[in-house]
Amino acid sequence: MVSTDFLNNIHLLSIPEQIAKSIKQAIIVGKIPYGQPLPSQSTLADQFGVSRPTIKEAISYLLDYEIIEPISNRFGAYKVCDFPPEKISQNIYEIFNLSLISQTVTHQDLFELRKMIEIPAASLAALRRTEKELFDLEQCLNHKNWESLSVETLLHIDIQFHYLLCKSAHNPLSQAIMTSIIQITEERPPYIPMENKKYILQGLSELLEAIRQKNPTKASMEMEKHLYYAKKYIQAGQ
Repeated sequence: MVSTDFLNNIHLLSIPEQIAKSIKQAIIVGKIPYGQPLPSQSTLADQFGVSRPTIKEAISYLLDYEIIEPISNRFGAYKVCDFPPEKISQNIYEIFNLSLISQTVTHQDLFELRKMIEIPAASLAALRRTEKELFDLEQCLNHKNWESLSVETLLHIDIQFHYLLCKSAHNPLSQAIMTSIIQITEERPPYIPMENKKYILQGLSELLEAIRQKNPTKASMEMEKHLYYAKKYIQAGQ
């Protein structure tokens, strides 16, 4: 006879949770467009055939998950939240971080994801970067006496350059993913032996020159080379 112990851990959705899920699905498929207010709580209560307190509880779930937000000039009215890149990035960061903690994702997996994002991003940055973004990238590498800099300082410069480059690609999704990876890298920096610090910024000057020349093919090629050096010092520190 099959054991039914697993049924003890099954969470059945309450009526407010089911309503919140239905409203969320309506938002996802575009039945409630961004910027348009949600129907009133009394209208929703009539639509779902429940009491207003039940609708209020469903609204509370949607607020907790930052799917909707109050309309400041209308009491009791709500609209679909805006989803800027930083909000997307925070959600991705939390997923990545929890996955690393549970070991369902490894740092090697994140590095492979970086290659999938950053090589095309370098190509896009060469095509789309503004003069201001080029200036910021140049300033990032505008240092003297590189050999005297610590591993921590060099790693910070590298992280900043990668962030600026991904921003220059003008793709909010790749920027959100890279921002979350960068945040994890800053919180859990890899151990890099002193003899390997020369690899940290290896190839970035050539990559910058390709972006300056607006050469997407060369930019992607130089990014691939740079990430090859990054893989070497990351592996050496493991």
